[in-house]
Amino acid sequence: MKRKEKSRMGFFVTNLAYADLCVGLFHVLPETIHVWFEVDWNEFTCHICYGYLATFSFYVSTYAIVVLSIDRMNVVVKPLSPVTRFKIYKYGLALSAWILGSLLAIQYSLHTTYYPPQTFGKDAYRHEFPYDLEIRYFDVCVLIIIPIIFIITCYIMIYMAIRRRHTCTLMTTNSNSDGMHARVNFYAKMRTVKQLFVVSVVYVICWTPLFSASLLAYYNVLRFGITYRLLIGLAPLNSLTNPVVFLLFNHNMFCKGRKSSNKNTIVLKTNSSSTNGNMVNATQL
Repeated sequence: MKRKEKSRMGFFVTNLAYADLCVGLFHVLPETIHVWFEVDWNEFTCHICYGYLATFSFYVSTYAIVVLSIDRMNVVVKPLSPVTRFKIYKYGLALSAWILGSLLAIQYSLHTTYYPPQTFGKDAYRHEFPYDLEIRYFDVCVLIIIPIIFIITCYIMIYMAIRRRHTCTLMTTNSNSDGMHARVNFYAKMRTVKQLFVVSVVYVICWTPLFSASLLAYYNVLRFGITYRLLIGLAPLNSLTNPVVFLLFNHNMFCKGRKSSNKNTIVLKTNSSSTNGNMVNATQL
């Protein structure tokens, strides 16, 4: 909020923060009010909160990480591309996660069943699909396999581009100062890659138990109980760990009196500037 114009990294991190906030507001908060404060739901709130908004927030949070990885790949692989500098690129890429989440969550709202208190002694609700097994595997693909494929592909391309550019820069540097500058830029880029890699690993750790419990329960390997509740309860923790990871990697930005570090700026040499000794500033990480 301090910066009037955020860097691209800041823009997509903010987008992820909004998505994680939605998980807290649309999933954790209604569940907490219903379970711990015993506030009854009606059929309308059941379909809207439990059926649509809770699932919508999970999908958006997932694909906000994906679009963040895609943007980091574009920054590193094509740092001087004019297309990525347009606002339509930023807002279009960020909005794609929200649109995809809103579309994928529709089927959950349509297949949510509400049971009044006289049925089980208290109000109840659950998803009832005519294709129960298929939807479980569909969620595994949409929330685990497909995002991981995108993220791994992006990180492989990022690592290869950084390593190749770092090697070429060290081979063409003519002075110790240029070599030191290249190494500083290299470690700054790798630090950002490590940060996003940790976010992705934490995502897998938080979501894998949920789908494992879902499939095991379907095949009667795991019964509904404390273990099942514990496993499915780990999924919202991903939205808690994302801010923690970013705070650990960027705690200096909250220290008063400190200016932003120059390590977060990518400085590239073009072919024409290598002879003149001029440096061209590229986008911030």
